[in-house]
Amino acid sequence: MRTITEQRLAEFQEVDYWVNFGVTMCQFENMLEALNVAYQKEHKRKPRFTKVTMVDKLILTLLYRFQYRSMDSIAKEYEVSWDTISDNIHWVEQTLLNADLLESSVTCVYKTK
Repeated sequence: MRTITEQRLAEFQEVDYWVNFGVTMCQFENMLEALNVAYQKEHKRKPRFTKVTMVDKLILTLLYRFQYRSMDSIAKEYEVSWDTISDNIHWVEQTLLNADLLESSVTCVYKTK
């Protein structure tokens, strides 16, 4: 069962974003917008169905980075494989690095353009 659903996220205040993710609400929205733009560029023809939404991808990445949760525990929470979580965290961090919204990365070493 996911601890942070989109309904619960809609009820978050500024302080909740900082306590749970280590970013402000504005930073969270900027990150989400950058991810949506990058996803649309990569999948111009046809978006793929995924069990994990873009909001979930950002949330699980921030949980991994800020709360130091293991990929195994996040995978169990989202009911997907460890590989899915790993791939999503890697893609989100790489995308946010390229958009200059992250200073450093846990899984990526360099920016790609």
